[in-house]
Amino acid sequence: MPDVPYQWMAQQQQAGRRLCLILEAGNEHCQSLMAARNLSQYCPLYAETAVAELASKGPVILLLEQLGEPALAHPLQNPEANRGWLGSLPSDDLIPVIRHWRERLLVGPEGEKALYRFHDNRTLARALAYLPVAQWPIYLGPLISVCYWHEGRWHSHDNPAPGEYPVPDPAPWLQTPNPQAAAILQANILRYLLTEHSEDLAALVEFQDPRIWLAQVLEQARIWQWRSPEQLEFLVVRRLEEATRGSAIRWQPLDGEAPTQHFERVLEQWRKEGTQG
Repeated sequence: MPDVPYQWMAQQQQAGRRLCLILEAGNEHCQSLMAARNLSQYCPLYAETAVAELASKGPVILLLEQLGEPALAHPLQNPEANRGWLGSLPSDDLIPVIRHWRERLLVGPEGEKALYRFHDNRTLARALAYLPVAQWPIYLGPLISVCYWHEGRWHSHDNPAPGEYPVPDPAPWLQTPNPQAAAILQANILRYLLTEHSEDLAALVEFQDPRIWLAQVLEQARIWQWRSPEQLEFLVVRRLEEATRGSAIRWQPLDGEAPTQHFERVLEQWRKEGTQG
């Protein structure tokens, strides 16, 4: 039995707080926990939102009372597989914390909304590691304390000022770096090149590892601050042509040239040379 979460839960109960668990509804142990509760003791967080059709698979918040509850043991003993986390509240009223996370679950501009996976312990861990402690209250809201698994061990942190807060614009936790983002981007670009530029990619493989080559190209994009899909596609495809066909572009930025101006100038140069050729 993992000692840390049970010790944390016991301490929270001794302080007069109520315990809650965030877990995905699709988890069989979450289903068992829900079945043992009345409707006031749990809530699917996607219900009554724009993504209500996903409520049966999305996160659920459940009140906990009996620490020895059998269905609770598996999520705590297998945190890597279950991906939830624990929190404590001032009372058994779930409405404030439900409202808090519902206001934060959809991110992005209208027409391009995405779900923020606050219920994943990896997301919670990254946010708390990135945010200064002074910003924890606007992220954790009514939660007094949290306990979660991350990188091989249990962690717990107290919220310095629990309460209800509006969502700031921009929300600072959305700036949290994703350690897998670079690997995901590289995989997507290589897949695109394999589909759309397979001959050039095959030629590159003959003399260079495409992953090493792509990492170098993306590092150049980072230095030049070329971040948009259009800029990345242009840089990667044209660099691939250079490596395999011998074509050449004058890439370097001019002194004092802004990233957008740099890109537009190089793009225009390439178009003109293509027309002349």
